[in-house]
Amino acid sequence: LGGASATRSTDRPASVPDSCQVLAAALRPSRTGTIMLLRRPFAIATAAAVAAAGGSVRTRVSATGVAGAGAPRVSRDASQTVTIAPAEGTPHTATVIGPIHGLGDTNMGWADAAMHIHSQLPHVKFVLPNAPVVPVTLNGGMAMPSWYDITSLDDRTVQPCAGIEESRATVTALIDAEVAAGLAHDRIVVGGFSQGGAVSLFTGLQYPHALGGVLCMSGYLAAQEKFELSPAAAATPVAHFHGSDDPTVRIEWARRSAEHLRAAGVKEYALKEYESLGHSASMEEIADVVAWLQTRLPQP
Repeated sequence: LGGASATRSTDRPASVPDSCQVLAAALRPSRTGTIMLLRRPFAIATAAAVAAAGGSVRTRVSATGVAGAGAPRVSRDASQTVTIAPAEGTPHTATVIGPIHGLGDTNMGWADAAMHIHSQLPHVKFVLPNAPVVPVTLNGGMAMPSWYDITSLDDRTVQPCAGIEESRATVTALIDAEVAAGLAHDRIVVGGFSQGGAVSLFTGLQYPHALGGVLCMSGYLAAQEKFELSPAAAATPVAHFHGSDDPTVRIEWARRSAEHLRAAGVKEYALKEYESLGHSASMEEIADVVAWLQTRLPQP
């Protein structure tokens, strides 16, 4: 419901590097039925040194187009937020808050993808937060990682989304921390998948300054009745990527979200649909995400 494809095959698209050392399988939560990202486009190598909260580890990424790039600095703090920072000697000139994970997942579900994207944008830091574990109405009241409550599989845009303001505050604090560290607002992008994409739209387009962009994958504008576009955020570009065959977050919701936000005043809202793609992310989509980020956060 909030992650990507539940299966992983051995298919490896030719466009993916053969060697890509990333965060370890040992770090990934072992949860039956975990909704995982993609279809095994990345090779995972063990890095048990990060097993303890607050630990850090160097990882090496071998990727086409990043000649001479060093090892990114990867850490995880006490809140379990994962940070992938530029290698020593590579100036940090931009940040992506995300990809923010979806319902029932954790940031480790998107750590591989973040490492791959970082390999194409070595000057960009990625900050991957974790949702709180809270009761979810759709899950019969059982607790699971969730950025806000989902009450049914019906139209999500009209649900109250209890907890979304707290999640907005969490993401806003991460943006503010990057600004306090010296980044300009237009060098920061907020993005995520499914519920994480919804939180990105809800937060980024209510932020009091124009950001470098908002990235939404298989998401929608949640809690429309609570949402109010900030005057400055009208200038924040939005890239929305969505599968046309998504049975979980239906393409109609994505289209209505785009229409609503354009009507509200968002000046640049691009919605790209992927034929036959369900509630998951394809390698074509990830390549499009990289290309868009390269235009929004170019290396100085």
